[in-house]
Amino acid sequence: MNKAQIFKTLKSLKGFDKSLQHDSFEKSKKNSDKPFQKYEFLGDRVLGLVISEYLIATFSHNTLDEISRRFIHLVNTNTLGKIFKKNDLGDIFKHQLDPNSNKNSVYADALESLIGFAYTRKGLDFSKKLIMELWQDELDTLPQKDPKTFIQEYSQKKYKIIPDYNLIEESGTKHKPKFKVSLKINDNEVEAEGISKQKAEILAALKMIKIINNLNK
Repeated sequence: MNKAQIFKTLKSLKGFDKSLQHDSFEKSKKNSDKPFQKYEFLGDRVLGLVISEYLIATFSHNTLDEISRRFIHLVNTNTLGKIFKKNDLGDIFKHQLDPNSNKNSVYADALESLIGFAYTRKGLDFSKKLIMELWQDELDTLPQKDPKTFIQEYSQKKYKIIPDYNLIEESGTKHKPKFKVSLKINDNEVEAEGISKQKAEILAALKMIKIINNLNK
């Protein structure tokens, strides 16, 4: 069953339109009167089960850390928003959104609601087909670790030490602060600036990763 057949089936089911009526659509009604949130709640659990089952079966030789990173990527708001837009689901999500709303968040909620609706009407096997079809381009993605996590694990594994971040200077104004930090691992040291200490540390970690990559060439 391909995507077109799956959506043809979904659209033929009673209550399909209601499953995509986000709370911003009829603000006059109480939440308890709307099925959207309940479908979304259920869809979130169904998605988690299907993705978890797929990852354990497909990447059984991966570490739990790698499987967890894959899972987080596949069920996070940005990925759901990307899948919603990539598959033109806006064509079936008719009403206008509040211009101040986080569209990715709304799209993610709508996609989970659609999965919950599919599960209540057609069961788990159909829901799996829907998820596998929509997620097919993302399923094998292993996201890179964030720079600071990578540096910490590298430093502990390679040198048995924790990377040393130090605040060198804090300057700028209250509205435009500037932080300068240093990062040292063994004999290698870098400096970086950012609008927050955290961002400066991330930039320093990225610089250190470049040094590490050059050393390992």
